[in-house]
Amino acid sequence: MKIKKILINLVDLDGIGETQIQSIDNFFSNNTNTRIIRDLIDKLNIKNFSTQNNGGKFSNKKLMFTGGFKNMSRSEAKMIAENNGGKVLGSISKKLDFLIVGESSPTKRKIEQAKQLNITIILEKDWNKILDS
Repeated sequence: MKIKKILINLVDLDGIGETQIQSIDNFFSNNTNTRIIRDLIDKLNIKNFSTQNNGGKFSNKKLMFTGGFKNMSRSEAKMIAENNGGKVLGSISKKLDFLIVGESSPTKRKIEQAKQLNITIILEKDWNKILDS
């Protein structure tokens, strides 16, 4: 089911934990809720939102973050990457250019996957140097 794939990727979002994911799963498991959502979608004119920033240090690069950062939240780090032309991804794939690893509790699974796919891993101290240059 499509919702299960989405739920798996939610764990990569800053501030989302297992409790929130379980609540979302419970909500969409209820037939009344999904019917109301479908009815609402039929009435709305939803357009994809995208920002275009072709300049900057991360122009046309795809980045992902793991772990906590000393000097900024992960949300701030993501915003900085996007404001510098980068696109932030939610999961490890061959499309990823950089995995940025914060010093506090990075996900070892993500680091291992990045190594297997030969993705450049940037430690927090090096991320800060890039931002300062």
